[in-house]
Amino acid sequence: MKPGLFAILALIVLIPVGLLAALGVRLARDEREMVRHRLDALVDGRLADVDASIARLLEQRGRELERVTEIGSFDPASIRAAVRGARLVRQMFVLDGKGRLEFPSADKEPTETERAFLARTDRIWKDKERFARPSDGTTAAASGWYAWYADNDLNLIFWRRAEGGKVVGTEVDRIALAADIVAALPDTAAARSGTADTRLSLTDSAGRAVYEWGAYEPGKKEKPRAALPLSAPLGSWKLSYFAPASDLDATFGKSSLLPAMAGAAALALVLGGLAVLVYRESSREARLAHERVTFVNQVSHELKTPLTNIRMYAELLEDSLDEGDERSAAYLKVVVDESRRLTRLIGNVLAFARKDRHKLALRLAPGCVDDLVAAVIAQFRPALEGKNVKIRFEAGAPGIVMLDPDAAGQILGNLLSNVEKYGAAGGLAHLETRAQGGRTTILVADKGPGVPAAERERIFEPFHRLSDKATDGVSGTGIGLTIARELARLHGGDVRLVDASEGAAFEVTLDTPPAEGGCT
Repeated sequence: MKPGLFAILALIVLIPVGLLAALGVRLARDEREMVRHRLDALVDGRLADVDASIARLLEQRGRELERVTEIGSFDPASIRAAVRGARLVRQMFVLDGKGRLEFPSADKEPTETERAFLARTDRIWKDKERFARPSDGTTAAASGWYAWYADNDLNLIFWRRAEGGKVVGTEVDRIALAADIVAALPDTAAARSGTADTRLSLTDSAGRAVYEWGAYEPGKKEKPRAALPLSAPLGSWKLSYFAPASDLDATFGKSSLLPAMAGAAALALVLGGLAVLVYRESSREARLAHERVTFVNQVSHELKTPLTNIRMYAELLEDSLDEGDERSAAYLKVVVDESRRLTRLIGNVLAFARKDRHKLALRLAPGCVDDLVAAVIAQFRPALEGKNVKIRFEAGAPGIVMLDPDAAGQILGNLLSNVEKYGAAGGLAHLETRAQGGRTTILVADKGPGVPAAERERIFEPFHRLSDKATDGVSGTGIGLTIARELARLHGGDVRLVDASEGAAFEVTLDTPPAEGGCT
């Protein structure tokens, strides 16, 4: 058995069996994960409930602070009196209608507390930040929370919009607010006396624990099973849920794992039997295909010798005919032309077979590119002129170089054959040679219908034929351009379809190092 075929058949068996086994393992794991997800959903719901209770507390404290700011006058004495009577208020401030700080002011003999407030909030006023003044032109809010960082901690301001466009706000005493939040959470002693082996932790923006409750004692580096940031304005505070490693038993998946493994074994037996049948059939088809290819190659080789003799004697007979016997000459010309065409077809078939077996090779010898092109043109001249195609050759490679004359001749023959089949309607076959720096370029162009843009590379694929009207009724094997490009690349060059204003133009490049001598 060939290693490649064995690998394919092994994959055909192993991949489905492996997938089925993986599916069974996945099913068992999914059962465990489903239970785990349900527990996680309960945990997330519990954290969300705590967050909602804190949000309700802040909403209540906001209403209280709003009442604190509802004073009759915003003179310093009234403001300071309101601050002294409010537990949650650390400092009160007033902005005028243009957003400028009106109280406290460094120019109006502030108290020590007010100076400290100005220092803490200096960035706010320097940056000209404003409370609830949207840049999109929408209606400004009437009140709200504002958060900023100072003293390595989160600080909160509650503000409201007063009459006359003024804004009055209060800096919240974060210690008093934290105490209110803790008081709203479950009692630690009651939580520890419960049966739930869990721990909930509330941490501030610096990662410090504000409050914890629950009987479970997590390790120092233990990561929480779930975490939830608090709603604004305490978005930098976080609720964390800790619990011991899950004790979910692996039996959640055993009920589905065993049938899956049994099914995988049965599938392996079935696919193994199918693999044997596929191998037998593929081996038989491979033998038949090899026999067909061998037969074609043998027939091509067998045809080559008698065809050469037919062409040779036909050419001799053509030379010996009387000039007046035009009818016989025409018949004989068909025999010569068709034998030449059949010789090229057999040459392409044999070259393609050698390429497929990686036995295509060059036989380098000294030669003149211009002489070689002229010889190929001479072979095609009768057929091309018979279709009213004028041949124009611009010779530009007269030096003796090293090349494979047979390979180069086959490349040019295939290209001129395409001109005969596809480009004859243009009435011109233009050939041009150029030599420079050990490299020779040969251009073969016609004035025919050309090649569609979508087919520019596909025409070099084996057995690919153009399907438009330009190729209707044209015979051929579809490997001429494939062989031409392969031989050119063996020669260190390439065959490319280049841009042309009309028709098709193929450029052949060959590595042709110079040899001694000159063209004869």
